[in-house]
Amino acid sequence: MADIYGVTLQAGSSPTVYYTITYSKSRPNNSQMTYNFTISAALGSSGSYIHSGYALLCTMTVNGSSAQVRIKAADGDDWDGTTPRLRYVSVTCASTTGNTAQGVRFQVVSDGRLPLSSGVIDNSSYTVLSSALLTTACGAPTSCSVSPILAEGTVSLSWSGASGGINNAISSYEIQYSDSTDNLTWGAWTALTTVTTTATSGSVSVDPPSTRGNYRRFQVRTRGTAGASYYSGWKVSTNSVRRNTAPSPAASVVASPAAYSNETITLTWSGASGGTSPVKGYQIASRTSLDNSSWSAWNVLAILILSASGGSYNPVVSSTPGTYTQFGIWTIDTFDVYSVEKISNSVYCDVTACGAPTVCSVSAALAEGNVTLSWSGATNGAGNAITSYEIQYSDSPDNSSWGDWMALTTVSTSATNGSLSVGPPAMRGNYRRFRIRTRGAAGESFYSDWTVSSNTVRRNTLPTPPTSFTAAPAIYEGVVVTLAWSGAAPGTSTIKQYVIQRSISTDGTNWSAYEALTIVVSSSTSGMYSANASQIAGTYTRYRISVTDTLDAVSAYVISGTVKKNSPPSAPVIVCPPSGGSSYNTTPRFMITTGVEPDGQSQIVEVRIDTGAWINSVDNPERFSTSGYLGNGVKTVSQAETLAAGSHSITIRCLDSDIESASPEVVRTFTILTTPFETITANETHVKVAHIQTLRTAVNMVRSYYGLSPATWSEEIAVGKTTVKNWPFHITELRKAIEPVITAVNGFDSSSSFDIPPLTWLSIGAGRPKADVMQQIHNLILTL
Repeated sequence: MADIYGVTLQAGSSPTVYYTITYSKSRPNNSQMTYNFTISAALGSSGSYIHSGYALLCTMTVNGSSAQVRIKAADGDDWDGTTPRLRYVSVTCASTTGNTAQGVRFQVVSDGRLPLSSGVIDNSSYTVLSSALLTTACGAPTSCSVSPILAEGTVSLSWSGASGGINNAISSYEIQYSDSTDNLTWGAWTALTTVTTTATSGSVSVDPPSTRGNYRRFQVRTRGTAGASYYSGWKVSTNSVRRNTAPSPAASVVASPAAYSNETITLTWSGASGGTSPVKGYQIASRTSLDNSSWSAWNVLAILILSASGGSYNPVVSSTPGTYTQFGIWTIDTFDVYSVEKISNSVYCDVTACGAPTVCSVSAALAEGNVTLSWSGATNGAGNAITSYEIQYSDSPDNSSWGDWMALTTVSTSATNGSLSVGPPAMRGNYRRFRIRTRGAAGESFYSDWTVSSNTVRRNTLPTPPTSFTAAPAIYEGVVVTLAWSGAAPGTSTIKQYVIQRSISTDGTNWSAYEALTIVVSSSTSGMYSANASQIAGTYTRYRISVTDTLDAVSAYVISGTVKKNSPPSAPVIVCPPSGGSSYNTTPRFMITTGVEPDGQSQIVEVRIDTGAWINSVDNPERFSTSGYLGNGVKTVSQAETLAAGSHSITIRCLDSDIESASPEVVRTFTILTTPFETITANETHVKVAHIQTLRTAVNMVRSYYGLSPATWSEEIAVGKTTVKNWPFHITELRKAIEPVITAVNGFDSSSSFDIPPLTWLSIGAGRPKADVMQQIHNLILTL
């Protein structure tokens, strides 16, 4: 709805009345508004009129409150023409919000003697606007108190219940304080602080009075955004805080005994009290003097939690002879406020030296490692408790002339006896003695005298390793080798055992690390041991031995000679006979080359025909072209005794000379052939093609036996085709085919035994071969 200000309303007709309404306004308080209306009423035309008998009464209603004004009276009031008549009316109504539209009812009624419709109106379509609310002061807090009410330091001042004014929000709180000596008579208020906040409650840390025992109260007022004219009134705290008073020291403090050595000091006090807060405990301190006049600064010993008015304590005191000690006691209340100190009487320290051990000895006279040094019989001094033992040592080469004393160690203990693990001299055979003194809490001036050990410890000397250590045999075939040693000697303790280790090699040069073999427990200076040796052919082994005495001291090692697992010779090489070969010679030759003997031993060549006995190059030298013990790759020819025609076998092997281990056996089968030749008699037998063909076959059979390829013949011989003039060429060709066999046999080794004797071929002549020429070839073939 629109505001009614300046609105013109038309009411009735004949005549029509026009009402123009304006208003002013004021706010007497924040609960009401007063509206001052001006009503301008005018007739619609200049000829219009309303005369006596007619009356108009105007009622203005705002928010339920009304006021009236007469527009026209019934009598004595003639209204003519268009000149407006002005009427004024004021309405005071309820209004609790500012700048708010309020509904207006504008009502004009006819109340004369005569009824009238002109000017009558009842309109509620417009409003008036209220004025802004009036600014008001802030409200003071309704509650204000301090906690706690007894304090040593800051306390908390709290308030609540404050309120902002209208158009005057809370911006801060102003706080003042006032002090009193008796909580009754108060001093002037003094500004303390301003707390900036918009809250209706708050708190701040505040201090008690600076003077112990005095009281302090506080007052708070609310400050708003409208300024000082609108601050609240003051709210005084409902209680006050008192500054704690200091506790009282003990009335009496006594330290006893007045003179002490190692006695316990007892400090006793009584008569202490709290001030405005209870006793919580006591601080105890001490100070010292050498003349009972000039004192050191206080040294705090303890803080005791004790609420009683007195107590006792056993303080730690100086153990320095001639020292005076006093004790101070401060009472502490629950606010950790200390009283002044109460000083005790002086106590005096009188200290004596510690007593040295009466017994001191080592556990063993001979040692390889540590022994135990033991002592007993030490005593505390007066006021000088044992704290440790100082130990020194001295060495000698002969247990007579001793070197300087050297610091060893300090053993911390309060016992009157003890022990320590100590070492013998570093130099073997030397002696060591020890000395000890007791050290106490009173310091070096009150250490005991030295006590020297009643015996000494000698450093064990090492045993001497064997002067002889052998391993045999140098080349072995079996499982065991024998180790033997002698010449060992004990040092300063008895021999306990021998430690034997071994190392192996594949070439006798590069050796493995030594590994443990065995420990032989024996006190003898010599001995033997059967060791299982490597069974890998060609492996070298060496051993070393050391001596251990009863103190587990170990001598240097002594290394044995080298032993080697025997390696049999490799198989011999057989040139003839070839396997399955044939010979016309009933005492056939066997051409043999020895293999390699890896151990460097010489070899024995053995031959066996069929299942007969073995013959060898050593025991049967007559059967070998090169006999005896042979080296590697040596050639020899063995010739059989007369064999019957037929199939035979030969087995050949080599033995090494020391162990006689055998090489692999080489077996050949061969056949002794019967003579294929017909007897040729001079001047009787006619040489024919068959004779030449037989010779050709026999020659190639011999060549094959000695590993030569078959001869190739220049002409085929056929009955009735071969001419007589070619016979000499065939004989020559046969001889040339035989000569390489002779060369192979005679050139095989350096010995001439079993060689084919030098041969001069008979003259062939012309024509058919003569009987002696043929017979020479026959006889030669039968010896090849």
